[in-house]
Amino acid sequence: MLNEYDGYTVGPKLRQLRKDRKLSVYQVSEMTGLSNSSINQMEQGGRNLSMNSLYLFMDAYKCDANTILDISIEETDKKTESIDELIMNLPKEKQAYLLQTFKFMIEQSSQIAS
Repeated sequence: MLNEYDGYTVGPKLRQLRKDRKLSVYQVSEMTGLSNSSINQMEQGGRNLSMNSLYLFMDAYKCDANTILDISIEETDKKTESIDELIMNLPKEKQAYLLQTFKFMIEQSSQIAS
């Protein structure tokens, strides 16, 4: 089963990651190009992360998406189905959405890597 995004879980995790790195909201804003207001809203859970914001935070905090989204490795290890099996069990429109999302993620990671 895929987890749903929960800003009220992710927001505090974003704040904790920032504080662990001893960064101010202003410094993170400078590093990511996101406004102070957007960062504050995301940290409070009132604004969802876009894929672009997720990549910006991953780069700024030097961590992976699982860390930011507060997904433990144990959770992902418990799954016995492959990602292909999970996707194939979804309705066609959700499969198409995920395909677009994965393509975007690959394009973004290629741009960040270069």
